[in-house]
Amino acid sequence: MIKKIKSLLNDPDLDFQSKSFVVLSSIALIGLFSALISGFLLGQSLMANLSVLIECLLFTGIFLWAVYRNRIKTAMILISFFLVFVFLPSAFFSSGGAAGGTPVWFMFSSLFIIMTLSGKPKIIFLISDVIIVSVCWWIGYTHPETVTEFTRTEAYFDSYLTLLIVIIVMTLLISYQALLFRRENDRVNKQKKEIEELSLSQKRFFSSMSHEIRTPINTILGLNEVILRQEGLSDEIKTDAGNIQGAGKMLLAIINDILDFSKMEAGRMDIVPVDYRIKDMLSDIANMIDLRAREKGLSFEVNLDPDTPSVLWGDEIRIKQIIINLLNNAVKYTSSGTVRLELQSENAGDNRVELIICVSDTGIGIRQEVIPTLFDAFKRADQERNRYIEGTGLGLSIVKQLVDLMGGEVSVESVYGEGTTFTVQLVQRIVDPKPVGEVDITDREVMQPKFNNMFTAPEASLLIVDDSKMNLIVEEKLLRGTQIMVDTAVSGADALELTRKKRYDVILMDHFMPKMDGLECFEKIRSQIDGKCTDIPIVVLTANAEAENREMYEKAGFDGYIIKPVSGSTLREALIRYLPKDKIK
Repeated sequence: MIKKIKSLLNDPDLDFQSKSFVVLSSIALIGLFSALISGFLLGQSLMANLSVLIECLLFTGIFLWAVYRNRIKTAMILISFFLVFVFLPSAFFSSGGAAGGTPVWFMFSSLFIIMTLSGKPKIIFLISDVIIVSVCWWIGYTHPETVTEFTRTEAYFDSYLTLLIVIIVMTLLISYQALLFRRENDRVNKQKKEIEELSLSQKRFFSSMSHEIRTPINTILGLNEVILRQEGLSDEIKTDAGNIQGAGKMLLAIINDILDFSKMEAGRMDIVPVDYRIKDMLSDIANMIDLRAREKGLSFEVNLDPDTPSVLWGDEIRIKQIIINLLNNAVKYTSSGTVRLELQSENAGDNRVELIICVSDTGIGIRQEVIPTLFDAFKRADQERNRYIEGTGLGLSIVKQLVDLMGGEVSVESVYGEGTTFTVQLVQRIVDPKPVGEVDITDREVMQPKFNNMFTAPEASLLIVDDSKMNLIVEEKLLRGTQIMVDTAVSGADALELTRKKRYDVILMDHFMPKMDGLECFEKIRSQIDGKCTDIPIVVLTANAEAENREMYEKAGFDGYIIKPVSGSTLREALIRYLPKDKIK
């Protein structure tokens, strides 16, 4: 019996009310048997002793049935009923009334009900308890002959014993409750530690996965850009290379969706605002979507409000991700007709502008009843009709979460069978208020990247450190037109050897490298006693630019960071910022 009670009290799946029932009932049984023994010793009336004996047997039977048959919830109700309607009235009239220990037992019954029951049963039994107490006291007062009177010794002894039992019950219950709270606190701390360790593992996984995936994509997009920069290419090669560039960026967008959704689920998504040119952003998007639209025979239109400020401050990557996801959906669910992207702007005051992005199509539309669940992850509207349409099912969920993170709004209007329009409203800060002007974003000539070396620096020297030889080839070729003298290192050890021999103007340092990562290599370059590059700018090359990583790079002392996959323009802009001005022409 004792082992069974201990196992119940140590059962992590048993709730606090059930455990309180076991504790209270166990001590109440001890109290009842103590009261029975004291009654015999004091020579109380046969009726009083018989009444206590019957109550002890009933209480014991219900308690044992509850413990061994796992009927604790039912037993709570039965014992509450027994206490309120059987035990208390019987004890009151057979054991001295208000002069005995019954008043303390009434208090115990209220405690039992409060600690074990919940909801309506608790309210019903508490009200019943008050009514029974009131009735018993009224009858005992108006009809004293109904109460078996105690002698002065019996009254004092019975009330003292009852009070002692209830004090012990209260002490043990509060002690046990404190023990449960300590256990719960230990469990919560343990879970918190496990969650922190899991979050750290997830962070490592996301960083590693982002690096591993973006490394080959960096090679694909970089080499393709090198091809597009070559003179004398035929129109067919230009078109094919442009399509490769669009498809590569589309692949990168899909990978970003998967990684970003995981980050959102882990609560680790950050918004990274930068200066960006609205026309360049839309041209990049059009490059990616135009190929897919033409493959399906769709007309793809882009309308840009000419009064939109040319340079804004916001998270360009996330805004592109939102628009691309909406356009991808529009293309997927449209078999004929038009997909249209419209961007309007409205003055939001305080040097800010509200971008109103509308993506509309002439596709299959959306049923009104599924619109409320449209932004749920992994769900697809009208699945029977759309079962052959490919996709991750994450696009709209990511759109919604990104818009919320940026404090914007997204809405949808649709006519089933005719088409759908998504509208996104985002407030951005104005960097350059000059209007973007009239431009046809979908014009193939406008969409083709224009390569401009921006500068030459034949006297400047650059060291690129990256464990991927292919990335080194790409980055070196992307800078070929600048005439910069470029040295490369495939490891931190090689970089340290080179920085002992030569002084460079800038170092580009990959973060994730085997044996010695970019952070460790950076620290060793800065502290090299015989080094020649202890004070020159060192810029980290990374696929992870979340706020947490940016703070880490800044704390480490890096002069800046470049996000992979890199483009020629990104590299050149960074070098203009960090190279000595007297070496730039």
